[in-house]
Amino acid sequence: MADFRNTKEGRNVAQKYADILHLSRPEPPVKYPRMALSNRAKIFSPFAALRGFDDEISSEGASKLLVKKVELSDEEKDALSDKLLQVKKGMKVVVRYFMKAAESTGKYISLTGTVVMIDPVYRELKVVQDSDRKAAGIEKELPVIIPFDDIADLAGEDITSIEDYLGIEKYPDET
Repeated sequence: MADFRNTKEGRNVAQKYADILHLSRPEPPVKYPRMALSNRAKIFSPFAALRGFDDEISSEGASKLLVKKVELSDEEKDALSDKLLQVKKGMKVVVRYFMKAAESTGKYISLTGTVVMIDPVYRELKVVQDSDRKAAGIEKELPVIIPFDDIADLAGEDITSIEDYLGIEKYPDET
């Protein structure tokens, strides 16, 4: 598209309003201050003409993202078991676990939080998700209960290799 100022109509408009084109934007009266840009953006945001349509679309898309649970190998299960031995109450951890949604499918979720309890009898890990809820005035949050069998990966500040945890020294290979 050509520059409007270089067209015949553009030159006519520039001639007609030449006396005010160079002026700056007028200041509003003190009684009605200028609206902040962040608030002005809300005026132009679209409205939801079909109530619940966005939720329906997102739930439809989420159902297509479901996957089957990946079975861990014996080595991976042993490594995960070694990591679970090191988890203590109050420790900050990152847990990746499988959440079942349908009969044989679900999704993998990563959760960063503080361990509330490790239940070896029921084989569950209870984690409170780290968030800004305290800043919002919400004091207590319910823990997420994760069965050991659904945990795919576990990481934390104090979780190391099992040899380091037990203090086992590695000897160099003799050939």
